[in-house]
Amino acid sequence: MKYSNKAFTFVELIIVVTIMTILWGIWFSSYISYLWDSRDSQRKSDISQVSSSLKIYKQKRWYYALPWDYFNITYSWTTVAYQWELNTNVRLDSLERLPSDPKTKWYYTYATTKNKQEFQIASSLENEEKNIALLEWNYKSVSKNILPTIMFAANTPTWNNLEIKEWTTEGDLARKLFVFNNQSHNLVYTFEEPYSPKSDDTSFDLLLLEAESNSNFWPNSDYRNCVEIVEAWKLILPLSATSFEYQIVTDTWELVNTWCTL
Repeated sequence: MKYSNKAFTFVELIIVVTIMTILWGIWFSSYISYLWDSRDSQRKSDISQVSSSLKIYKQKRWYYALPWDYFNITYSWTTVAYQWELNTNVRLDSLERLPSDPKTKWYYTYATTKNKQEFQIASSLENEEKNIALLEWNYKSVSKNILPTIMFAANTPTWNNLEIKEWTTEGDLARKLFVFNNQSHNLVYTFEEPYSPKSDDTSFDLLLLEAESNSNFWPNSDYRNCVEIVEAWKLILPLSATSFEYQIVTDTWELVNTWCTL
């Protein structure tokens, strides 16, 4: 009687294990990418939903809600905006609950101007070669060299008042914290614990240069004169009770200092 001894050889086992490892690696990579895409889709949906709810809130009250436990953004030691987050302590009539990031569980970062007539809301996206910032806003800037955005990669335990200096000095940390849409230098929060805001210390000039190459960067031509700027609470420096200094972009896209008397 003959017996057939059919079994895998050691070499065959190595080949099978190698193939299975490769297949598992491909599946795992695809699965991780799927999770990133899914969470990013949720973030985009959340930001859009909250933005719509904020606009409904303003239609009823004539102003936007304040962020919870906010810190002040100041220029020349005068408050120009407030920032922190929209959490359960902030009530928006059209939302039963305020959403939070699907991974970090942080509530979305939110900022509004002092007169509560403009806002920005922000998140970070993770399924990119580099994580990028996602912003939605109706904020209009007067001077890109002073306050191009009211969203900063900053944390309240660190900042009670975030002062924006007049000059674009490289040593001024606050000027390196601006968060621009679809930019990766400054993130509203990272995806590594403790999920804190992040700045890679890029110079202010480079931040602006890259932001201006982005089609989502807003031009600084929203206001035609000092009166419009003052009425929008966008003055740069009060010289007296009726005289104000400000910066404006000219028809040739030059940024100039000027003033007016009301």
